[in-house]
Amino acid sequence: MVLLHRAALAAITGVAGYAAWGGWAVISVANLPDHFEAGSPYRIEYTVRQHGVTLLGGLTGAVLMRAEAAGSVAPLETRAQAGATTGRYVATITVPDADRVTLIITSGFSGGGWGDLTLLSIPVVRAGQARPVPTPAERGRQLFVAKGCGTCHVNGDVPEFASMNRVMGIAPELTGRRLEAAYVRQRLTNPSSLPAIGNSPVRMPDLGLTPAEVEALVGLVSGPSDRAGL
Repeated sequence: MVLLHRAALAAITGVAGYAAWGGWAVISVANLPDHFEAGSPYRIEYTVRQHGVTLLGGLTGAVLMRAEAAGSVAPLETRAQAGATTGRYVATITVPDADRVTLIITSGFSGGGWGDLTLLSIPVVRAGQARPVPTPAERGRQLFVAKGCGTCHVNGDVPEFASMNRVMGIAPELTGRRLEAAYVRQRLTNPSSLPAIGNSPVRMPDLGLTPAEVEALVGLVSGPSDRAGL
């Protein structure tokens, strides 16, 4: 935990000048699946927000798919297209025959890759196989990564984010914190209804989460020793 926190602080120091010029963004996947079906297409949708808030249009991004084991294939890249609203993008991918796939989304926002996002790997099922159902804890971790929460929040309880993605760490740290469920739910569904946190100009955006996504994320950071504090 300490090493992750120090790494995040070092990253903040190293990119402070670059970030001050608007050189970073946050990707949030709108429709993260529990699993993929081998050989089937999937339309993935995501948003790109400068500083995590302002929706960015006119970008040329892509979704890179990396297969693991089974009939493993070379990484496949699909160009993303503009969606129906500003800042929203879509890409239709065809999932190969593999055990799992990892998606890497490049926003096209900066050459330094400060708007890119690598997701946790997603299982692939074949005809006749049972569909995997993630535990609430697994789903919460997947969503923390896929929604881009770790870009702003250091969270040593989800170390995979920092191992695969860049962390700005400009929002309150979540490592080891167990927050009041009702407070987290309000912060996720109606962030503007709560006071701003700290002196950072960056504010929590409304990500348009579904009720199920909200509850999974609430479960990730709330617990028996509930307390509000963010």
